Amino acid sequence: MSGSHEGKACLIGLDLGTSAIKGVLTDAAGTVLAEAGAETSLLCPCEGWVEVDPERHYRNLCRIIRELAAKAPGEVAGLAMAAASGNTLLTGADGKPLTNIINWMDRRAELNPPAALAGLTGDAVSQVTGWPCVTGFPLAHLAWLRENEPERYQAAEHVGMDTDWVLYRLTGKWRMDHSTATTFHLQEQTSGTYYEPFLKRLGLVRERLSELTESGTAVGPLTVRALSDTGLSPRTLAVAGCFDHPAAARSVGVLEQGQLMLSCGTSWVGFAPHRKRQAVLDAKMLCDPFLSASTGVWGGMFSVPCVGRTIDWYVENVIAPGESDKLRIFDEAAAQAEPGASGLIVDLREPPQPIRASRANLSRAVMEGAAWLLNEKVCELKAQGFTYDRAVMVGGPSRSRVWTSIVANATGLDILTHGRSAGARGAALLAGIGSGVYRDERAALAGRGGLK
Repeated sequence: MSGSHEGKACLIGLDLGTSAIKGVLTDAAGTVLAEAGAETSLLCPCEGWVEVDPERHYRNLCRIIRELAAKAPGEVAGLAMAAASGNTLLTGADGKPLTNIINWMDRRAELNPPAALAGLTGDAVSQVTGWPCVTGFPLAHLAWLRENEPERYQAAEHVGMDTDWVLYRLTGKWRMDHSTATTFHLQEQTSGTYYEPFLKRLGLVRERLSELTESGTAVGPLTVRALSDTGLSPRTLAVAGCFDHPAAARSVGVLEQGQLMLSCGTSWVGFAPHRKRQAVLDAKMLCDPFLSASTGVWGGMFSVPCVGRTIDWYVENVIAPGESDKLRIFDEAAAQAEPGASGLIVDLREPPQPIRASRANLSRAVMEGAAWLLNEKVCELKAQGFTYDRAVMVGGPSRSRVWTSIVANATGLDILTHGRSAGARGAALLAGIGSGVYRDERAALAGRGGLK
């Protein structure tokens, strides 16, 4: 550790997830002192649309920060955000939203493909941005808005996402880190600059976009209004964060090629650091800049998308309907069933539906269904030369001994677990780097008892 806050600082990390916002307060040793959270209310005004009210989003965020700050035994040196980003927002010059936040799951551009994206392929987009998305995420959202709501699109003084808007609300500065900018799909990933051919497709100039910066870089102190909104100190620094899975990987020490993290949330995601960006893309993984600027390591990600929402449906509607402690019931029921769930198979890629089976067998089959989909991805990676002996598992399912055992059996991996709120804890680590509490990720983890 280094800097004036050494040994006594508190840090706040926020994880802006798809279904909830989570926050943690930590000390400089990485000990979680307090946690807070709020559910995210998704709006679906039209078929395929998924949105979030921006002002409600900001109020929830500030309430969480205020709750955590009130429990800090010392001054909060820094705060940073990890996020399930890719959520589009148009604002005026003063930061006033002109649209709702368009969520990454929104399908309006898929259902009504905009002409501005004609000729683009996933592979071509991936080579530029690190991600292959053409019909979703901000690149597609913005093309759709330009074509279908041209007056509002042209009136927007700033074009961005919920994350850089929140930083603006907190600091008065428009900043976007390179990791989050990957999901924006307008950044040329290897140079860390905006990609002019995509800007031309959207009729955008760089002056309407946030300045790009490295994760863990201090953005600045909070504005007077933000200090009132959050209860933080004028000396607290807001720090540029990152995408949620790279944040979680930082918190559990998955920093090098050959390591693997399994993050189980709305989507089940594998995070695999690798020194060669092209190898990540050739394996059809999503690519994050991760530590490429400092150690040369990129972050590869493979996904079983939205599987968590299907699991939640089975738990809430079939396994434990009307129960107050649904997850405990789900876990205990799965433990009562034999492996294989008496032949019951639940394909979590299919729309959920009522199934006539015992609670125990259905619970076991749902857990096994997730594990086998994950194993398919692990096997695909193995065929590309990415081999692993063990993995660190984070997220809600990692707290279940039954589920972690099922994942270990399905994948053949030695499964380690590493606590809860990994994304928020990774954001707190970045807050510590930006505020001078830590020199870098390795110094932070060494101060927390060593690299994992």
